[in-house]
Amino acid sequence: MSTAPASIDRAPLDSADIVVVGAGILGLAVAWALGQALGPGGGRSVLVVDRHPPSTQATAQAAALLTRARGDAATAALVRDTYAAIASLEQELDEDLGLRQVGTLHIAASPARVEALRALVASSGDPAGWLDGEGAARVAPCLSAEAVGRAAFMPLDGFLDPVRLADGYRRSARRAGVRMTTGLSVQSIRLERGRIAGLETDRGFIAAPVVVNAAGAWAAGLAWTAGVGLPQAPVRSQYWITEPRPDLFPRDLPVLVMPDAGAYARPELGALLFGLRGRRSLALDPALLPADTAGFDLGDCDGGLETLEEGWQALARLCPPLLQAGIAHYVSGLSTYTADGRFVLGAVDEVEGLFMATGCCGAGIAASGGIGRAVAAAVLGLPGPMDLAPFAPGRLGPVDPFSQALRDACAAARSGKTAG
Repeated sequence: MSTAPASIDRAPLDSADIVVVGAGILGLAVAWALGQALGPGGGRSVLVVDRHPPSTQATAQAAALLTRARGDAATAALVRDTYAAIASLEQELDEDLGLRQVGTLHIAASPARVEALRALVASSGDPAGWLDGEGAARVAPCLSAEAVGRAAFMPLDGFLDPVRLADGYRRSARRAGVRMTTGLSVQSIRLERGRIAGLETDRGFIAAPVVVNAAGAWAAGLAWTAGVGLPQAPVRSQYWITEPRPDLFPRDLPVLVMPDAGAYARPELGALLFGLRGRRSLALDPALLPADTAGFDLGDCDGGLETLEEGWQALARLCPPLLQAGIAHYVSGLSTYTADGRFVLGAVDEVEGLFMATGCCGAGIAASGGIGRAVAAAVLGLPGPMDLAPFAPGRLGPVDPFSQALRDACAAARSGKTAG
């Protein structure tokens, strides 16, 4: 790996009041929220560090569905805050960030799933229109009216380019005086008398009394250098994109969430982007991650063929036009999943000055604005938009982040996920 700095701020940086490790979407969202709270000359300096350019790892590979209906009320609240964050950024930057509010069509193909869908919609509090199979096929012509039992159309939902949103957070943070340095590899957290002293890097020591760990797939390894075990593991996420077929998949197609098939889909420039959960997800040992996951060989990865073969029939039953469209692209990367399917957010009780913004569970883009605001409030000791107790880093007790049992539990959490 080259260590030549591709620095946004070229002057050497050796200290800050708050250092955010990670320039993916969660790190940038925290930086944005800190900048909003402190403002230029706010009395506390904020620095974001990463070995990579901003948003070039997991963020760039995300499907970026912003589905608001979630089985967990706390997660749903974070997603709603992201919609507010997008509106705020668009006003501040005076530009459209490209949110495509095409709505989400939640599809139930079995009686049991219909009841689960009713409960999900009721808990969301958002408007929803109930449709039978024929109604669903009118909204999304690629669907089979016969295969759909009931569907709920939720018009407030959408999707967007995750890199564009992340760059909005970055630019707003820079306007507020947040400094950013890339091409710098953080090696460990230095503690003094049980509290944060700063970070050891390949370019020297950065002194800081507060560190926010938003290092994504590398977050567990970094936390372990401070003696903290995180209940998360890097898990392969994957999706496919068909060849462009606007005759089959119009641009205004809604997001499709199809839990009976373990699948989701959305339009992508006249093609269809779709993901399949699969019965077996692949989790990696965080101690064995490379410095860069772009083009990373996952070892026993089969290029997604096993997942595609086992899920293809159920998906094609709901969406028959897939049988007419060739697959043009396969996208695979690493997300961080937790054993209980919830984010890892907020203060670490054992280490004063250490905070977490990780464990995206495949919903990091959708919840980024809410996560940024909530974690920033915790860092600054301000009243937050929500209670972070459900996401506390230590909620599952002592954890060995390198254990096979934890990796198995995190992989199972991804395979069992039903939300978008």
